[in-house]
Amino acid sequence: MIGVILAGGESRRFGSQKAFHMLDGKPFYQHIHDTMVKSGCFEAVVINTNEVLASRFSMPVIVDDSQYAGLGPLTGIYSVMNEVPYESYFVISVDTPFITTRAIEHLISHYQGNITVYRDSEQIHATIGIYPVTLKTMIEHQLKTRCLSIRQLFDEQTKYIDVGDIPGHWYANINHPEDLKGV
Repeated sequence: MIGVILAGGESRRFGSQKAFHMLDGKPFYQHIHDTMVKSGCFEAVVINTNEVLASRFSMPVIVDDSQYAGLGPLTGIYSVMNEVPYESYFVISVDTPFITTRAIEHLISHYQGNITVYRDSEQIHATIGIYPVTLKTMIEHQLKTRCLSIRQLFDEQTKYIDVGDIPGHWYANINHPEDLKGV
């Protein structure tokens, strides 16, 4: 399994690039990368980003496919599937710097070859999930037709894992600087 950090968004609501926001002396992307590596669950951990941000990372990145640049997380997933062929991809957005190895391991323990994502009582967390390479053609079709909702990939075989007793802060999307207060 390949770990994928999606870090190509515009961060409009945050006011600056979330990927590089410092938290306890490290940027968000580094927190997530370190946690993913520490989990020992991945053959590799890669960062996906856009062409503008690529040079700002201190590690190698996979840049969005130029024909689908700026179209959201599906572009990132598709671009990584093209560049790093593998059976499955654990995808996480860069705005979840509090992810834990326990949360990663828990989701992976439920993976059986179909999309596997977390959900809580309020929402599905589509950008913390596992996506099999068998979706690549479907993702490409969605990108070509500009059907950009990641949830359009979900079907009756999608596995939804309740977050259960895992503390809510680990999967909190940090969309505004004030979201960091109290976490």
